[in-house]
Amino acid sequence: MTARLTIEPQLFATLIAGLTERGRGNRESGAFLLTDRSHPSGQLPQPVTAIAFYDDLDPLCLTGAITFSAAGYTALLERCRRDGLRVVGDIHTHPHHHVRQSPIDAAHPMVALDGHVALIAPHYGAGVTGVAQLGVHLRVDGRWASFYGQRAEHFFHMPRPAVGRAPWWRRLLSHLRPRRRNQEKR
Repeated sequence: MTARLTIEPQLFATLIAGLTERGRGNRESGAFLLTDRSHPSGQLPQPVTAIAFYDDLDPLCLTGAITFSAAGYTALLERCRRDGLRVVGDIHTHPHHHVRQSPIDAAHPMVALDGHVALIAPHYGAGVTGVAQLGVHLRVDGRWASFYGQRAEHFFHMPRPAVGRAPWWRRLLSHLRPRRRNQEKR
């Protein structure tokens, strides 16, 4: 199964931290997930390369729920044109552990196009460390298909960071150095 979207761990951490900070523990927040416009729209996975937080586009939209206005969509379009980006998904938070779409979420998506990925983070984003904690909702034939846990990770993939792993050339040099030392001793 091919992932729909991918995101680097550092960008994911920035995304979740931003959602948590903006929600202040008592209101929903959200963001659009963006990719480079030059990446073919039919080529999967789509890499998330940038984020546009809802309240940066529409400063009055975080009202407890999210009330995103036409002015916010205009600001999003301007940013996408200016930076050569396009929308590939969105994410918003819910107050509790439920990451299923509410009837309002399903009926009034931020983007109502087939192939769009809508993510939901629990607890206003607080404590989210991985994709398996999210609800992943894919728009297909005008309806929503939802995925949770490990199945969510298949649709929205975040590669595991290589902890403490040196670049390939350093690893190569480390293998060569001991030989030189041994040869010099002879």
